[in-house]
Amino acid sequence: MMSNLLFSLLLLLVSFFSVSCRPDYFPSPESEGGWRKNTDPKFIRSLHLDPDRLGELGSYGLSVPSSELSSVLVIKDGWLVGEWYSAPEARHTPIYTASVGKTFALICFGIAEKDSQEGRLPYRIDNSSHVYDRRWLPQGYPLSDPGKRQITFDHIFQHTSGLVPQASTVEQDLPIEQGRNQWRNYLSWVVGHSSLWPQTKELYFPPGSPEEFASHACWGSHCGAYSSVGFAHIGLVLANLYQMPAHRFLRSRLLDPIGFSAVAFEEPPAPPEILWFSGGGLRMLPRDFARFAYLLLHEGRWGKQQLVRPEWFRSLASSPRYENLRTNHDGYFGTAYPPDLIRVYGSGGNFAFIFPSQQLIVLKTGRIHNFFLDLHMRDFLHRASLIFTDVSS
Repeated sequence: MMSNLLFSLLLLLVSFFSVSCRPDYFPSPESEGGWRKNTDPKFIRSLHLDPDRLGELGSYGLSVPSSELSSVLVIKDGWLVGEWYSAPEARHTPIYTASVGKTFALICFGIAEKDSQEGRLPYRIDNSSHVYDRRWLPQGYPLSDPGKRQITFDHIFQHTSGLVPQASTVEQDLPIEQGRNQWRNYLSWVVGHSSLWPQTKELYFPPGSPEEFASHACWGSHCGAYSSVGFAHIGLVLANLYQMPAHRFLRSRLLDPIGFSAVAFEEPPAPPEILWFSGGGLRMLPRDFARFAYLLLHEGRWGKQQLVRPEWFRSLASSPRYENLRTNHDGYFGTAYPPDLIRVYGSGGNFAFIFPSQQLIVLKTGRIHNFFLDLHMRDFLHRASLIFTDVSS
C-alpha cells in the first residue's frame, strides 16, 4: 500500500517537473519550418477548444467582403490550430496592415527605452520625456508652435499630444492631416515646417487636454484625438538616436530577432533614406503578424531575449489609455472578457486579439470598409470567445 502511494507521488513529481521545466516555445523562422501546426480535431479538443466553432470563426472571418487578400489565424499554447486564407497566395503575400504599424513603433520605442535604462544610449529617455528635444529631434527646431515643447512620448502614445488629428476637417472640407499620402517635404510635414502643409504647424489643443478639441473621440474610459502625424515622430526620433534610418532599426532590433521572413513598406516617403512611416506603412505576412502578437503575449520576450523591459510593457498593458495596444481593463470590450485582453488593430480589418490568461491569439487581415470595422471586430471577438469547450477557461 505504502509503496503504491510512493510510486504515485513519484509519478506526480515527475509529471510536475517535466511540465514546469519544459522550455518555452517560440517559432523558428518560416524558412526553417515556422510555426508548429496541428489542426487535427482530437488535438484541438485536447487544448479545450471546439474544432467546429473554430472552423466557424475562420469561415466568418473570410466571409466579410475584402478588396484585398484576407486571412484568419488562431494560435493556442504556441500551436497554430487554425489558418484560413481567401486565396492560396495570401499566405505568402505581405498584407498592408495600416495602423498596426503604430504598435510596432511603440515597441521600437520600448526597445530604445530599455537601451537607455541599461546605459546603451548616451541619453535617458522614457515615456515622460519630451519629444521635442534637440538631442533626438533637431529637425523640430525652431518650434512651429511653442506648445510643442510640452509634448511627451506618452502624449503621442495616448493620442493626446495636440498634434494634427487625423479624422477631422478644416475649411473647404480638406482633411486636417493634409499631405499624409503626398510625402513631399516629409520631414517638414511631420514637424510643422512645410508651407505646403500648414495643417501640421500649430497644435489643435494643449498637450494632455484633448477635451478642448471639439472633434475629440472617446474610446471607453479614455479620450483623445487620433494622430498618425504624432506617431510619425517616433521614426524620426529613432533615426536620430541610433544614427540609422528607422526601417533599419525596425529590421535589426525587432523583426530579425523574432524571425520575420518578409516586410514591405506602403507608399514610402520621398526621401530615399526613409522607407518606414512609423504611423503605419507596414506590409507583412499573416504568420509574421502572428509572431508580433506572440511577442506581445510574452510581454516583449522572445526566447531568452527580452526586447523591452517587462515593467515598461506591463505599465501599458495594464492601462486602457493606449488605443494601439488596447486592453480591457476598463471593460471596453465587455465584462465577459478578461481584463488582460489586448487588441492590436489597423484600418481595413487588420487586428489581433491576444488573451494572455488563455495563451490564445486570434488575428485577421484584409481590407474591408471602415464603416463596418468596429462591428466586425466585436463580432469576431465574440465568436472567438465561443471556441472554448470549457467556459471556465
